[in-house]
Amino acid sequence: MSLRTTIRDHLLGIWAGEPWYGSSSKQILEDVTAAEAAARPLPGTQSIWETALHMAAWTEEATSRVRGNRAKDPDGGDWPGVTDTSPTAWIGATDRLRAARYALLEALEKAHEEDLYTLVGNHGEASTAKVTRAQTASGLVEHDVYHLGQIALLKKSLRAKG
Repeated sequence: MSLRTTIRDHLLGIWAGEPWYGSSSKQILEDVTAAEAAARPLPGTQSIWETALHMAAWTEEATSRVRGNRAKDPDGGDWPGVTDTSPTAWIGATDRLRAARYALLEALEKAHEEDLYTLVGNHGEASTAKVTRAQTASGLVEHDVYHLGQIALLKKSLRAKG
C-alpha cells in the first residue's frame, strides 16, 4: 500500500468511517443544530461552530502545503469568526469543512508519491522545524481528532443541560 493511500484511508476513517477510538467526524457533527453550534456551554472555550471553522481553515492550509505551497497561517486566520448563526450559515460552515476535506483528498490523489516526502516548514515565519507534505496531511488527522473530542464534549455538555 502506498503512503498516499495510507494517509487517505486514515483521513477517510476519521471523517466518515469507523475509527477505533469512537465516533467519526460525520457522526459527531451530523445532528448538531445551529443553536448548539453557536452556544458556549463551557467558559473559556470556543464554540462547536468556531472549532469547525478552525478545522476547515487548517484543512485548507494543509491542502495548500500538499500542493507545494509554502507554509503559512490559514488565509482566513487561525480561528475564523462566526458572523451569522443562522441554520443556513451552519450548513455553509459544515459544507466548507466537507469541501476542504475533499480538496485535500484530491490534492493527495494528484500528488506524486515521491512529492509527499518533500519538506515544508511548519507554520510561522520564525520556524525552522521541517516536516514533509505527508506528515502535514497525517498531522491533520491528529489535529482533527483533538478538536473532534472537544466538539463531542461540548455537544454532550449542551445536551446534558437540555
